Amino acid sequence: DMETVESHTQVEWDEEAEEPVRAQHVYVDEVTCIGCTNCAMIAQSTFFMEGEHGRARVFQQWGDDDETIEVAIQTCPVDCIHYVPYDELKRLEIERRQQNI
Repeated sequence: DMETVESHTQVEWDEEAEEPVRAQHVYVDEVTCIGCTNCAMIAQSTFFMEGEHGRARVFQQWGDDDETIEVAIQTCPVDCIHYVPYDELKRLEIERRQQNI
């Protein structure tokens, strides 16, 4: 269920290196997001519009190719989509559970 899944739990992991395959991950600052739907329309396998507050959220890290995700990020009118390392992504998604918008 996209509404409840946290993208850090879906990150592809390198078992030998004991770290994520990718160094950077995509995160939407939902407090800043204005719900324009640009990212969710462009990169539909990465972003969706969260139902309760109508803000964008990542449900699958790198669900789309790099170029498509970059276009989605660049079209954000409020620059609320950021690349973050895995540890920060995990922290931000866990903190979001208690977030009030």
